[in-house]
Amino acid sequence: MSPASRSLLVSRRDRQAPEPTSLRCRESGLTETRIAGILARRGNRVEIAYFSMTQTLGFWEAWSPYLDLLENNHLNLKTLRALGNIIHDPILIIGAGHGLLVEELQQQGHQVDGVDFCSAMVQYAEQRRGLKLVQADAADLPFPNNRYNTTVIATGVIDFLDDERRIRRIIDEASRVTQRSGKLLAAFYRIHPAAEKFLTRIGVITAAGTMRHRRVFELSRQDPLSFIATVRKDGGLGTLEAIIELVRMQFSLPKQERVITRNVARILKSADNANELIESVAESIPYRNQERISALFRNLDVPVNDMMVFEPCVVVDLGLAT
Repeated sequence: MSPASRSLLVSRRDRQAPEPTSLRCRESGLTETRIAGILARRGNRVEIAYFSMTQTLGFWEAWSPYLDLLENNHLNLKTLRALGNIIHDPILIIGAGHGLLVEELQQQGHQVDGVDFCSAMVQYAEQRRGLKLVQADAADLPFPNNRYNTTVIATGVIDFLDDERRIRRIIDEASRVTQRSGKLLAAFYRIHPAAEKFLTRIGVITAAGTMRHRRVFELSRQDPLSFIATVRKDGGLGTLEAIIELVRMQFSLPKQERVITRNVARILKSADNANELIESVAESIPYRNQERISALFRNLDVPVNDMMVFEPCVVVDLGLAT
């Protein structure tokens, strides 16, 4: 990485946008509790708690200065364009981040609004793209009933949450603002099969349907030799076998996923707040394949009209309340 690029990464957290977020979070007591109680031990058994809403906000707050290097991921531009035939105006994007999807839809001529719970995201959307997003809780949207024809819940919202009551409140609120004849789409992050196999082998993805999220970021920070040593230990592999597994995974990943992976590594190696960034990541988040996504909505008693599987995400067409 060039000195100029390194300087750019280091200086990102000094932009003006994050400070109001920190103040807002301190006023509501969020920053004091966002990391607490994530991991507990019972003898030799480790009990992992999932992302709470507070931890979700803390994660996005910490990573908001770097989102421009990571945003075209999971529910990305390619997937959004593939959904074009079922998306109709007016449109709401929940979890809009820096406004990537909002900008794309606007450039296509759509009428679209975006909301994000993190006020730093809203400020960056205006700084980077000139967009006027709304800072709001997805479970308490400031819009009238039946306002939108299409509502899209982006990745990083309900797919990061384990609290089904919170998920249900978000879905009910999204349903409230969506016209009965419209569409409510909820996106879930998806791991490429090659990466899923590899991460399962080394214990990052578990049989219980969780992903050790912080571990992913810790591994991204390691140099190649340390990474190979970790893969050997966690996967019970020999050195040559570990190298083969790594090479096989890397060559199997789509280009965009390789770019995101490299960007995360560069951020963590260059940012002067790398420890803070890693600490903002919860120990574990739910990892839901199609079967687990279906089970989630059965538990919530929310009908599923269709489940569309794309390379980087799963998009679920949810039945609207009548």
